[in-house]
Amino acid sequence: MECNRRLVCESAWRWCGWALVLALLLLGGAACSTPATSGGPQLYSEARHGIDRFVQAQGYRLHYVEVGDGPPVVLIPGAFTTYRAWDGMLPALSAHHRVLSIDYVGVGDSDQPQTGFGYTVEEQADVMAEAIAALGVAGTRVVGASYGGAVALNLAARYPELVSQVVCIEGGALIAPEVLNYSRLGRLIEWPVLGDIIWGFMKSGLFDGIAARSVMGRAWADLTPDARREVTGVFSANLMTVSRASWMGIYRAITTRIDFVEALQRTRVPVLYLYGEESRYRAVAEVNARQFLERHPNINVVAFRHGIHDLHLQYPGDVSQLVLGFFGAAPRAYLAAAGVADGDRPGVLRP
Repeated sequence: MECNRRLVCESAWRWCGWALVLALLLLGGAACSTPATSGGPQLYSEARHGIDRFVQAQGYRLHYVEVGDGPPVVLIPGAFTTYRAWDGMLPALSAHHRVLSIDYVGVGDSDQPQTGFGYTVEEQADVMAEAIAALGVAGTRVVGASYGGAVALNLAARYPELVSQVVCIEGGALIAPEVLNYSRLGRLIEWPVLGDIIWGFMKSGLFDGIAARSVMGRAWADLTPDARREVTGVFSANLMTVSRASWMGIYRAITTRIDFVEALQRTRVPVLYLYGEESRYRAVAEVNARQFLERHPNINVVAFRHGIHDLHLQYPGDVSQLVLGFFGAAPRAYLAAAGVADGDRPGVLRP
């Protein structure tokens, strides 16, 4: 009897240990917070910069934060990520532009449909296009990161009349699952029991710092204490505001082949493509960089030598200045002024 009890306990501890490991390997934890209200729909928390607003597009309610005056700029965050990922860049961008930092369908305080929406890049671009029209900012500049970068490029490819310039931080128009090599452990969230355990750990808020360090990689050591707290808060908000259904929808979308290279080639919208040479998804970035340099004369590519996947979190000031320069000057003239080398391979900017 005692032996059986010990075996059961050891087995339970092993399962808990594996669940903990799986949770840490996924996209970070979440801090507990009480939703705030501001005379309208409930918010997870009020914006640090700007004003919380909502817009309807294709039947979905989108949350966004608006700050600044001037020509409009729409910001689209990466997979599973809320608008807060752009907080480090908002002060610089809003000094020159009216910035609309958006939670796309499935994250943050925007709607998170369980059915009827596949979370594909094309579907997100369709919703974003209607939101841009509804907000009266046709001709806007768009900045997107990762999954949001793919959405931004898709907007340029399929709705060029709504977009004047695009900055894409990694992401791309061609994302093959075998090249992306994204963790398959995300599938486990769909499993009964084990998926419940993993999701519980992800939502618990106990491992926020560990998750943030894991995603930031070697860049974590270079962040100030304040920057570390801010980055950790970004990952906390990501998981606390996302539903299990929308998380899985986004996961399926980014692990299914994405290819709209031909459509993008037909557009004349100028694009600045940024990626990190130490990104865990560098292979995907360089496939896209080669495609762009060979086939699209209006796309400029810049690689950050020590950059990771989330350049906007690692170097918010440097990325902001590069983006503002791209928006305010002829792209190639600005890149030359910034000390970026032209040639057969992407230019290298050393922040």
